[in-house]
Amino acid sequence: MSDSLDSDYLAALSHHLEEQTEGSLSRAYELGRQALAAELGVLDTLSLYEAAFRHLVLPAPAADQPRIVGELLNFFREMLSPFEMAFRGYREANRELLRVNEELLAANTELQSKQLQLVQSAKMASLGELVAGIAHEINNPLAFVLSHLATVSRTLSRVETELGAAVSGSAKEALERAQNRVQESEAGAERIRNLVLKLRTFSRLDEGEKKTVSIRESVQSVLTILEHRFQERIEVETSFGEPDVIDCYSSLLNQAVMNLVANAVDAIAERGTVTIATGAVGRDYVIAVTDTGHGIPPDLKERVLEPFFTTKPIGQGTGLGLSITHSIAQRHGGTLELEPRVGGGTVASIRFPLDPP
Repeated sequence: MSDSLDSDYLAALSHHLEEQTEGSLSRAYELGRQALAAELGVLDTLSLYEAAFRHLVLPAPAADQPRIVGELLNFFREMLSPFEMAFRGYREANRELLRVNEELLAANTELQSKQLQLVQSAKMASLGELVAGIAHEINNPLAFVLSHLATVSRTLSRVETELGAAVSGSAKEALERAQNRVQESEAGAERIRNLVLKLRTFSRLDEGEKKTVSIRESVQSVLTILEHRFQERIEVETSFGEPDVIDCYSSLLNQAVMNLVANAVDAIAERGTVTIATGAVGRDYVIAVTDTGHGIPPDLKERVLEPFFTTKPIGQGTGLGLSITHSIAQRHGGTLELEPRVGGGTVASIRFPLDPP
């Protein structure tokens, strides 16, 4: 698009976000007419949407993002209205307009993908804030508990040393029982602290930035979150290759790994094994989750990546897990690959370049 129309669009959009009136939407419609008169395509208009998305939505607080993206889409739909009316009148007679219509469908698919990513980013940001708040509230009293348990343990040891042989019979048994209870309490408190640390690792508040993270820690945090689903029927095996520390969108990658592990668990009807392998393969980094479940039917291999498509019974799946994971892999410049496992099951791999352009 021309620089003048570009600046007019951004100015009109900023005005609409402040006013949110019919008048501001009318300005969007007028800009759409100007774009149509200048023989610009829908994908040219989409480039403005992407620029606005980067400058207005991503920097906004997580709580404001849904409202801003909603108004952004309203403005964008209004701006596309002149295109839609032109298509409706000349579709059958004009082959060029048919091409533009195909561009519109592609733009709509792109918008759905971006909406899906925005919803996921907002959800992870909210989760991260919630976990950070809970972790803070738990850590303070937990520090007191651990400190006092250590004091009690030292005191009991001092009492046993000072009294020595004078402690016997029921008094000695009571002292030993108290020491055992303190040790068990310390172990329980350490488990709580470890769980809080894993939760904070899982939901980092850095969706918009790449960070250097340990893949081992990320996978272990995911397994901690999903541990209750393994019970005694799922055996989990891990194999961590090199390098362990990489640059990635850590919170999004954690979500992708969790989706794959959760799908692997769901694919196993009774007992089975889930294997997670990570490491470099050539110039790519690969995170592979393998299950011994029922596998993916060949005729559904492509469809399972579509948003809202699910093979699970009604009420047990949203059809967004693999679609979101596919988008996250693309965000890292990579792909999501689904292959059958020899002997039954599925190998789901996230593959992305270690040194993306």
